[in-house]
Amino acid sequence: MNRLQIIQILPMYHPDGEVLLNSLADVKKFTEFNEEEIIEYLKNHRVDGIILRAPAKITPAILDHCKDIKAISGAGVGLDNIAVDYATKKGIPILHAPKINTGATAEHAVSLLLAVMKNISQFNQETKMGNFAFRDGRSTLELSGKTIGLIGFGTIAQKTAKILVHGFEMKALAYVRNITEERITLAEDIGVELTTSMEKVFQESDAVSLHIPLTEATSKLVDERLLSMMKPSAVLINTARGGVINENDLAAALKEKRILGAGIDVFTEEPPQEDHPFFNLDNVTLTPHMGGISLEATRETSTIIAKNLVRVINGETLPVIANHKALQSRKIQELI
Repeated sequence: MNRLQIIQILPMYHPDGEVLLNSLADVKKFTEFNEEEIIEYLKNHRVDGIILRAPAKITPAILDHCKDIKAISGAGVGLDNIAVDYATKKGIPILHAPKINTGATAEHAVSLLLAVMKNISQFNQETKMGNFAFRDGRSTLELSGKTIGLIGFGTIAQKTAKILVHGFEMKALAYVRNITEERITLAEDIGVELTTSMEKVFQESDAVSLHIPLTEATSKLVDERLLSMMKPSAVLINTARGGVINENDLAAALKEKRILGAGIDVFTEEPPQEDHPFFNLDNVTLTPHMGGISLEATRETSTIIAKNLVRVINGETLPVIANHKALQSRKIQELI
């Protein structure tokens, strides 16, 4: 029996995943994302599947040459680097790995919130420079009794709320598009108030944490309008996707001190340009899209996505096929 042939674009987040993948298939590795090179390889080789991580992309041009591809897998929850709709038209299952890095990302959101409220970055920098007196006349903020606003109420937002409500005695307010019985039960268990008003969250919260996917509807959603509703003492946290924020609007709000600060793990363009407007601001704490990359989460994620990709290529139907319903609908339409 012929071995499966798989393309891997960029190193996996943990070497255990690569070891497992290589034991299950012959793997062609691309250490950098180069669309032309990938297309050229697809033209001249049989390939059963592709596994990739951002910032690598699966573009329509690549998909046009995926004649033998039986499945494509991203490396985590988000799929905004894969042309999922176009892949569905091609009949290609797209896999992701939801919920595995929930704890890691929630902890990172909380860490950024603490870093901003306690001004950790500046205190760290000044202390290392020998400026111990930087503390004089300055103070930090406590989380207890303040309100955390959540935009979205998925598993990461829920975990974040649990930590902040039960660990730091914060109040919690979460925006959802629809209030369902299931969400009401989850919210009551954690101690979260639900609302369908995003404006209410931005107006009433002492910190707003973003937990929504990047779609056409959410692109640059957090803009001047919503930022202007925040308290001058409020903080914005983003561990979701950079594109959900209008970065220029946020940079202006931070520069003009219209909000206290921000903790940002994700950028519209990754890596960001050297002249990114956040880089010269002292009231923003930045990390390089590390939210879900804990050692524990990356090890589990990398091995699971390797296994799942091979299983789907071999004909199994798994819950992690993000476009499964769309593929089924497509098949039904073809039969009509």
